[in-house]
Amino acid sequence: MWGAFSSEWIKLRRRSLLLWGFGAGLFFPVLATIFTIERATRTLTFPTGHGIRITYAVLEQPNGLVHGVVDVSSLIGIVSLCLFGAAFATEYSQGTLRNLLVREPRRVQFLTGKFLALVVFIAIVVIVAVGVSVAVAFALAPGKGISTSAWTSSTGLTDMGQAVLHAFLAAAIYGLFGAALGVLLRSPGLSIGIGIAWVIPIEAIIVGAIWSNGSNWLPGRLLAALAHGGNSDSTYSHALLMLVIYSLVVAAGTVTLFRRRDA
Repeated sequence: MWGAFSSEWIKLRRRSLLLWGFGAGLFFPVLATIFTIERATRTLTFPTGHGIRITYAVLEQPNGLVHGVVDVSSLIGIVSLCLFGAAFATEYSQGTLRNLLVREPRRVQFLTGKFLALVVFIAIVVIVAVGVSVAVAFALAPGKGISTSAWTSSTGLTDMGQAVLHAFLAAAIYGLFGAALGVLLRSPGLSIGIGIAWVIPIEAIIVGAIWSNGSNWLPGRLLAALAHGGNSDSTYSHALLMLVIYSLVVAAGTVTLFRRRDA
């Protein structure tokens, strides 16, 4: 397993992958933080054509520091889905899987090592993304007259830690689903395309037109609730429980398929 873990890091250290992984992981949280602070107002307004702007009072709460990160945590998860899906499917499409299995014929250990390497990588992406977003928030807030004293309180630090944990858990489960699609479809393009299509438009259509209670059961909606620490669609505990069940089923199916199918 250690061989598969370390060999995956050789790929992850490539400049192109580092730039893509960290670039995409940083882009959304930093952009959301900038927009959240720059568009904040002292009173709640509903400007036509520009959405609802958040107030200073909301941002000055202990959890205001990571408000932007929480809003786009699902997008970090989609980046993870794409990364995992491409990493696993590429082994098939480029014909490298056979050579890797010669070095590590124990397929379960190989699959586990590769997956854990990607989990560690996405954890670093999440931590760096939150860290940079926090720095941007502290840099911009004084210029807008937003008090940051509550951000460094014990409650604020706890809220930040919880935001990191929720974003990481959601990203890891997104990654698991992406890895499963990669193993199942053996095509990076198909794995990424189907994964994104299901999470964004298909589930929205199902909930909006077919199954109004689907937000409590569909994995994409549950992942959004998990990333936000719970939302109006589902509580955090329900989302976590359902996703653990889904993850165990998906992991078992992926391992079984990987063990039995030819490389």
